[in-house]
Amino acid sequence: MRRLIFGTKGYHYFEKGVVAVLTILVAVSVVLALAQSGIALFKVIASESHLLDHDSFIKVFGTFMTVLIALEFNHTVLADITTKAPVVKVRAVLLVALLALARKVVLVDFKEMDYTTMIGLAVLIFAVAASYVAVRLEEIRAAGND
Repeated sequence: MRRLIFGTKGYHYFEKGVVAVLTILVAVSVVLALAQSGIALFKVIASESHLLDHDSFIKVFGTFMTVLIALEFNHTVLADITTKAPVVKVRAVLLVALLALARKVVLVDFKEMDYTTMIGLAVLIFAVAASYVAVRLEEIRAAGND
């Protein structure tokens, strides 16, 4: 049996199968989250509150951001199954993490948040962004050596 970078050929097929199942599960989650977004938007429109109301806007926008994060995650996982690479690209995972952190920053009520939590969130954003830059620079360097 031919050896791959991270194990045997059999394990590679197992990994592809897991990714395929995960893609289907995330796709179902995206459909359900999209339905939830539509329901949330309908409730805001049907009620007396307006989309210009901050709380209503944040609620609806949060559901939209959740759908976008799930779509990006599914795209990341699907890219793994359609390429010859044996692992999910770290850069893509970091981009999904940055999108999730952006959602958190947009939806958070800074009036209710403790300053230590804000500092922690800022450090987390900085760490993920720095990791992304490091991975991207390494990809550029590796491409230059080929």
